[in-house]
Amino acid sequence: MHDETESVATRLWRDRVQIREQERNDAQTRARIAEEKVAILMAENDRLAAENARLRALLNPDANRTRDETEQQMEALKGALLPLLSQGTGTLN
Repeated sequence: MHDETESVATRLWRDRVQIREQERNDAQTRARIAEEKVAILMAENDRLAAENARLRALLNPDANRTRDETEQQMEALKGALLPLLSQGTGTLN
């Protein structure tokens, strides 16, 4: 009887191990599928970003030049205002 009880316990343990292994394998499969989907979505996102940039360039071909000019104007304004601000704080003290 002892051997039969041990045999049943061994089979139950083996079944439990197989169930856990199957659950692990299923989880790994789901994780791999999710990783593949993320890679596909990231590639699609990159493609759409490139398409958006292309369309923006067609819509406003001078956008980069305009942005550069604005940045230069902002730097010139900053350069003109900083000395004035320094003079203003000196007279307050």
